[in-house]
Amino acid sequence: MPTTSSCACKLEPVCSALTTTTYTAHTVHHHHHYHHYPEREEGREAPSPRAAKAFVNHLTPPITTSFFHKETINIFDNLGILDSASQLLETVTWRTEVYKYVTRLRPDDPNFEQKGGEIFIIMVHTGTSKMGKPFLLPEYLKAIRVPSSIIPMGQYPATDSGLQSGDNWSYNIDYTNTMPMFSNGGNNILDFEASYKNDFVRSKFQQTGGEVTDGVEFAAVSPRAINLNYPILGLSVFKCLDPAAFPVKITFEAIVNDMGLGVRGSASKEVTIPFDFGLKA
Repeated sequence: MPTTSSCACKLEPVCSALTTTTYTAHTVHHHHHYHHYPEREEGREAPSPRAAKAFVNHLTPPITTSFFHKETINIFDNLGILDSASQLLETVTWRTEVYKYVTRLRPDDPNFEQKGGEIFIIMVHTGTSKMGKPFLLPEYLKAIRVPSSIIPMGQYPATDSGLQSGDNWSYNIDYTNTMPMFSNGGNNILDFEASYKNDFVRSKFQQTGGEVTDGVEFAAVSPRAINLNYPILGLSVFKCLDPAAFPVKITFEAIVNDMGLGVRGSASKEVTIPFDFGLKA
């Protein structure tokens, strides 16, 4: 079973509850004829995150901040996604850093939502994907499904945001959010400017991203190469208006689509994400 870990400073009134996970693998049955398309090229690895033009991660507030929690979730570890004929479609390693912030009001305020209290959840996705069996119009999709208590706010980079130069598309994640938070056990006000920036290049394929009704999705679309390895990169932002919604169950999905013909194969994992606010009963 993949493992999860969480971290929170001892000075923060936040307890690092264990994250529980449930894993399910799916194979969707379709009967199609597979062909080798001569216009495809033997794959070469896309530029790694180390080749990025800029990288900033300022998502962790000062050590005395109250009502903040961060954890790491290992979603898939070298997981192979197969089609109905048991042929390999994609090998995925996917993990996410989850940051949770209570803003504007203390979480024990009985009128938290009515007075404008907000809880932000930011996920930074990393990992690797290795494409398997080629077909005509592939889409290698990653999805985060959330319950109705969690509101999707953004997926970065967004669809059609890349700048093309030949076979390369350059993308920019540039997220900032000034959050009215608390410090010293919730007794003082702290304005924390959360920011994340990452510039990167996709070679021979494009990345899409956006909100959907039940979460967010991002994908590598129509790659021209066979056996291409590429780094998983993305930032997801959610909001919650009810502290009582935690712990919350979120489902992570890796899906291989044949655009126009449907799903070829998929895998999913349900993760329970806690948020112990460190308040005394």
